[in-house]
Amino acid sequence: MSPTLIDLLLCGLAYVVISYFLGVWSKFQQVPTSNSDDSEGGKFDSNPPVLDLPPGISWREKELVDSEIFQ
Repeated sequence: MSPTLIDLLLCGLAYVVISYFLGVWSKFQQVPTSNSDDSEGGKFDSNPPVLDLPPGISWREKELVDSEIFQ
């Protein structure tokens, strides 16, 4: 057998072994949650941030994007 073929076989074997261990490790890391709440948690604040704008610059009340105009 040529050294190149042996290197390819060893690289393939290493790839399979590493893929197997990563798959087992990632399944082990996934802990099922007992609560049925799908939210990330925390308080949702829908107010826009308070910005200190320079004089003469005003903040629009609501900015429309292209997808909202054509609805």
